[in-house]
Amino acid sequence: MLTLIITLTALFAVMVIGTKVSQLLKKKKGTEAQSEIKEVASDCCGAHEVCEFDQMLLPNSEIVYFDDEELDAYKNMPAEEYSDNQIEEFRDVLYTLKPNEIRKWLISINRRNIVLPAIIQEEARDLLANAR
Repeated sequence: MLTLIITLTALFAVMVIGTKVSQLLKKKKGTEAQSEIKEVASDCCGAHEVCEFDQMLLPNSEIVYFDDEELDAYKNMPAEEYSDNQIEEFRDVLYTLKPNEIRKWLISINRRNIVLPAIIQEEARDLLANAR
C-alpha cells in the first residue's frame, strides 16, 4: 500500500513539473513570435522580406530596368494622381514580368522614386503570393 501511495505521488509530481515546463516553453515561444513582428510601412509593396534581402545583394545605386523606362516619367508623382491610362502602363509592365522578376521590379521602381498606384501594389502582392 505504501508503494502505491509513493508511486502515485511521484506520478503526480512528474505531471505537475511537466505541465509547468510546457507552459513556460509556450510562453517563451509566444514572446519570441511577438518580438519578430515588425511594423510594415503603409506604402509597403508586400514583398518587404524579400525586398530587404534582395536590396542587400544589389548595390544601392544600381537600378535594373525591365523595359519600363517610360515609367520614369512618374517619378515623385503621388499614387492617387494617376489616371486610368497611366495605371494601365504600370499594369502592362507588371503582367509581362516573369514571377521571379516581380520583386526586383518593385525594388527598381522604389529606387527610381516611383510610387505605384494602390491597385498595382495589390496586384503585385497577389502575383507574389501566387508565385510561391
